[in-house]
Amino acid sequence: MIITINFHLVKACYFKCKFCYATFNYISVAGLSKAEQLKLIKVLSESGKFIKINFAGGEPTLVPHISELIQYAKSLGFETSIVTNASRIDFNWVKNNAPFLDILAISIDSIDEQSNSKSGRNQRGETVKTVSLLDIASACHIFDVNLKINTVITQFNQDENLSHFINQLKPFRWKVLQATKVEGQNDLDFDKVKISSDKFKDYVSKNKLNLLPEIKLIVESESIIQGSYLMIDMKGRFFDSAQMRHNYSDSILEVGVEKALENINVDMAKFNQREGDYSLLNKKVS
Repeated sequence: MIITINFHLVKACYFKCKFCYATFNYISVAGLSKAEQLKLIKVLSESGKFIKINFAGGEPTLVPHISELIQYAKSLGFETSIVTNASRIDFNWVKNNAPFLDILAISIDSIDEQSNSKSGRNQRGETVKTVSLLDIASACHIFDVNLKINTVITQFNQDENLSHFINQLKPFRWKVLQATKVEGQNDLDFDKVKISSDKFKDYVSKNKLNLLPEIKLIVESESIIQGSYLMIDMKGRFFDSAQMRHNYSDSILEVGVEKALENINVDMAKFNQREGDYSLLNKKVS
């Protein structure tokens, strides 16, 4: 069994992060219809191979029916998760989705406007305000949604200390990832964002010093990230990045889960070895 399947619903995103590994710039089609997305979620559930479904993008909240997808996945028994830049959600969005959403993962690399501007994590010069992020975090705690923060470390934020703000947000997990090159996704800009392993370790060491003990820090270096995520693109194909480029299966709706997994030679053990990919059942595992 693979714990998490990451469903990249759409490639559209208002932000243009230079380190993004999921730009899908070479895919020109819109992707699956709403009916096909619902059918695919059902097929994944019936396969019995996945515990959690994580909706991603691009920016998944640009999908008009994202709440319906979350609710449907929950009704089929999935643990549900979404990763967002938080530009299109607020307190009420969390409140309305809380009955069906187990994990809200927010991508926050920095709270420094200049750093976010350099990395591309902004729209027309503006990124998500800290007051908005604190409001969303408050809603998670009030309505019992597990808050998670994802932070990608690049040349633009490698010397920063984000732990104080993370402590204010009080997520149950903080995942810190080293910027990783993926051919066809971020390779053109990667020299502008890449950092050394030593710099990445320095960031982790500095930021963990004052981190609240109840916040679980998950550290993913480039070597851990490579090939350890199983994903589905907006066309309904499994893909991974084991060769540091996207490797795609045939359409899951056309050939089924088993055959599609065979297409990409899945090593299931690899996908579950990352400390940060536990289901909520295992979230307290040290």
